[in-house]
Amino acid sequence: MARRYRGLGMLVAVLALSIGVVTGCSSPDESTDGGAPIQVNTPKGAVTINGVPKRIVTLGAQWIDVSLAFGVTPVAYLDNIQVLTGSPAPWSRDKLKGSTALSTDDIVSQIAKAKPDLILATGYMAEGQQAMYDSVSKLAPTIPGITGKQIDPWQDMVTFMGTVLRQPDKAKEITDGVNAKIDATKTELPGLDGKTYTMAYMYSGDQIQVLADPEDGANSLFTSLGMSIAPDLVNQFRANHQPRFPVSTENVPLLNSDLLVITANTDQLMSTLQKLPGYQALRSVKSGAVSRMSVAEIGGLNEPTPLSIPYLLDKMHPALQKAAA
Repeated sequence: MARRYRGLGMLVAVLALSIGVVTGCSSPDESTDGGAPIQVNTPKGAVTINGVPKRIVTLGAQWIDVSLAFGVTPVAYLDNIQVLTGSPAPWSRDKLKGSTALSTDDIVSQIAKAKPDLILATGYMAEGQQAMYDSVSKLAPTIPGITGKQIDPWQDMVTFMGTVLRQPDKAKEITDGVNAKIDATKTELPGLDGKTYTMAYMYSGDQIQVLADPEDGANSLFTSLGMSIAPDLVNQFRANHQPRFPVSTENVPLLNSDLLVITANTDQLMSTLQKLPGYQALRSVKSGAVSRMSVAEIGGLNEPTPLSIPYLLDKMHPALQKAAA
């Protein structure tokens, strides 16, 4: 079932489960007890969650982190970051002890063995196979992405989980805590406001994948800091309508911005990038505002979560300081 994808795009499309999009959620009436049913409306039909789920299966890194932020360890999980790198992200791996990592082989039977009472999946999995969705959704109430976007806003996911777990106060605490971290960075580095950034992934010797769509979920953290994607990349997006696209190595000047967040598959590729014509002339490189990420770390930016954001703000802090100067 696993697919091979290139660049930044593969971080949000490793897996395929054809799961519908949530269009509405009805919270329990205040007059009922905490276990009242919750109805979630999706294009596949209404999904009802009876009571507070105890055995949650999470499909995708975002739901894994949201669950862990509530102190809920999924009984089983399918992690697109782990599929790519061989281990969970550094901000979550110590919290997954006792949980079963699912492989992409015969996933339906693996999920069945976990005996879930709720299955949570991310929106991009809706682009997969109808038969797979039909099989998975028969095992337990199955909730796809909650906004219809490829990458759901982490805040919406936290709010949803708080509703499902009947812990709205905890949801607010989690969201407020992450926002406080973001606000502290903005207060410390006011010079970030109005600055530009490039997020890029060199996955081969002649191709660099870039993020270019200002509406992409991966842009949310930088938008919160007052930053925007490099204008030349946005212009390319407006012309080709591709949210993420490859840039050939002779077009390195397209990466020009105040901050460069870069990933390369290997140290050798990173060295190759640094030697390309135009790289040393990039504004971010000249100022030292370059943050090199691992594949797992770029995944945490690509799919922001309440656990990845604080970790990655610390990781990028030296480069953010340079960009803000």
